[in-house]
Amino acid sequence: MNRLETERLILRPFEEGDYPLILKISSDPDTVKYLYHWGHPGTTPESDAHRFLSYAVGEWGKAPVRAREFCIVLKETGETLGDGSVEYWGEDEAEIGWILTPEHRGKGYVTEMGRELMRFAFEEMGARRVIAHCDERNAPSQRVMLRLGMEKSDLAFGVRPAKEKDGVPGNEYTYAITREQYHHLLKAWEMKKLPCRFHGFMDLPDLSDGEIRLICHTKAPADPVKKYVPAYLFHIARGSEVIGKIDLRIGYTPGLYVGGNIGYSVDEKYRGQGYAGRACRLLLPVMRYHQMKIALITNDVRNTASRRVCEKLGLQHLGQMQVPNDSDMYAQGIYRVNIYAMEDR
Repeated sequence: MNRLETERLILRPFEEGDYPLILKISSDPDTVKYLYHWGHPGTTPESDAHRFLSYAVGEWGKAPVRAREFCIVLKETGETLGDGSVEYWGEDEAEIGWILTPEHRGKGYVTEMGRELMRFAFEEMGARRVIAHCDERNAPSQRVMLRLGMEKSDLAFGVRPAKEKDGVPGNEYTYAITREQYHHLLKAWEMKKLPCRFHGFMDLPDLSDGEIRLICHTKAPADPVKKYVPAYLFHIARGSEVIGKIDLRIGYTPGLYVGGNIGYSVDEKYRGQGYAGRACRLLLPVMRYHQMKIALITNDVRNTASRRVCEKLGLQHLGQMQVPNDSDMYAQGIYRVNIYAMEDR
């Protein structure tokens, strides 16, 4: 397959006529300072551009094609934006990468392109692991890798070429994602398309089953900076005694695929009596008000008690997922979670 497409972009093989684009990239000091093969002492922007274009075009002529350098084209205008690459290393591993001209950054093009390159690597090339490298100082590229669901897997010291006046080699991060993680990520992206309505918090009805009831103590608004969705926080009460807590997060984001829409805990002396599952069911009227058909519940794979709650509720087990190492859950010592779906039927 020589051509890929996304909503806004076309990814096609490079042609000799793309030299002006490559020269523009190689002539920008702020771009090449982070690129491994560009901007070395003794080279010129012209020599770098000719070398890259010869390589990019030549690789497409090999059989089989192992390294694909795609010219990124904006569908709306036909303007060329930069380079996207995917290279199959063997042993079921592929590497993706990108270079974008400065005026086109910050518009989501790299993330959009990266998702398609990742899809191609897993689904068309058969990779079981996809990696990406970047200079330790290249924070924007690291943010893209995190948005793609990749995780920081390695830091290699002194492997980046010394381009600065001090002559000190730079360090290199490797980010990675497995096929299993990628498939879960697809589910997370699909969840963002699920219906959900939030025009403000509801006036809560009596959420009780005759023995326990939920008492809302906080209606937490969304926090766009932290990417938190709105949430209801409840005490679980039996009579006049609080025996635990449960919360419901309204909406769907990729982060909630790991963190879940529902979180709960029951005080130790009341565990094993079914209160957590019953509290989950009491949230259904709130889900319906906000038109949520599904609520995710996740739990640490070591938490057998919480897993039994989900099993007794008859929830669909969507699988397990590694927790991103930059998340709050990872910092709390939760490294892998089970993911369950509670549907409103």
